[in-house]
Amino acid sequence: MAIAVLILAVVVLAGCQGQSILDSVFPRQEEALGLPQPTAISTDSPAARQLPTTSIPAIINLTVWVSPQFDPEAESEAADLLKSQLKEFSRNNPPVNLEVRVKSASGPGGIMETLTSASAVAPDALPSLVLISRSDMVQAISKNLVIPIESLSEIHDNNDWFDFSKELGSFQGTMFCLPLAANALGLVYWNTSFNSDQPSWEEVIRQSEKLLFAAGDPEALTTLALYQSAGGHISDKTSQSILNADALTMVLASYANAARLQRIPNAILDYQTDEQVWEEFLSNNNREAVLTWANHVLVNPKTLKLALLPSLGEDPYTLAGGWVWCMVEPHEQNRISGMMLMEYLVESEFLAEWAPVSGYLPVRPSSIKGYEGSELQNTISKILLSAHVRPDKIQAMEIGAEIKIAISDVLQRLNTPEESAINTVKRLEVLKTQ
Repeated sequence: MAIAVLILAVVVLAGCQGQSILDSVFPRQEEALGLPQPTAISTDSPAARQLPTTSIPAIINLTVWVSPQFDPEAESEAADLLKSQLKEFSRNNPPVNLEVRVKSASGPGGIMETLTSASAVAPDALPSLVLISRSDMVQAISKNLVIPIESLSEIHDNNDWFDFSKELGSFQGTMFCLPLAANALGLVYWNTSFNSDQPSWEEVIRQSEKLLFAAGDPEALTTLALYQSAGGHISDKTSQSILNADALTMVLASYANAARLQRIPNAILDYQTDEQVWEEFLSNNNREAVLTWANHVLVNPKTLKLALLPSLGEDPYTLAGGWVWCMVEPHEQNRISGMMLMEYLVESEFLAEWAPVSGYLPVRPSSIKGYEGSELQNTISKILLSAHVRPDKIQAMEIGAEIKIAISDVLQRLNTPEESAINTVKRLEVLKTQ
């Protein structure tokens, strides 16, 4: 029986795609970062908080799991900066043996699947830190796979975080992770001229020949962002999903008017993913605009322009997601050094260099200085100041399914925007009682 359990543990822990089972559990030496031998400790960096060598084991092994887009061995400027930061940590903390492993972001052998399996059958094979999306963080917390960090660090209380950044790493009032990178919804366009980088919905419709967005997105993120900009809420005091008929009516009326003016396609609900919308947008270099993730512009800022997501209220409002460093370390005696590494990887000076070349948006106000000289600097800052963390996936999909029905009814002129909004609110209330 013991042999069977051992075999099951080894099979479940097959980690990265293309690796042998043993390699997944016992990493090959050449997969390590090739970090240098310890040298003199530097105290110049504000993140350089060394381990007290008199009270720790001779060697502390820290393992970090990241998905491919954050591979420090990739051929990119962002990867080089991340690798350099990891090497600096190693030099400043001689007792630490640091290794980074790259795993799929999702699917078989991915970070979440392997975390879940290892936690059940082989806790000693768990990593110290993982870099995962906000939605995966929520899932990991529900499975008790990550550890709260409030007792390990006070860095999250630092004022050098955007409000939404603190939201990214917390859940139900408890800080679990530290954010590294973000993304937020914005308005991307080619040649249209707006009065400012905060155009109103009416101006966008008036100035753009066509407006694209993923209206058929199962999570309805763009619609929910517009709805919340109009003052709507998606949760009540008991965290139950709700919708406000007046705010939803404003959104649906805006869609109906755009359709009447032929500014949005009749088949707008066929666009179910951001990838579909982006591909369509790139196929036409004219006066089109698209409501999409702002980091698309970072790839080609000379050709594309960026503005804030149009608001239906008085203040700008957008939804943001991101990637966070989470503590998994199964050995309590290693958690202090694991927390020090996490702090190193979100150090403000490092992020000021890394964020502008990473392809993502920064999570700390001080990182904005990395965009000095860029036309995007002011716009990115405004977007991040107006950002709120996107709804949890399960809740968004629950609400999104009902919103899609409402949009369809309005675009087909089966109901007025007000009637569709009222019907949607009623359907959601029925679902809550089931």
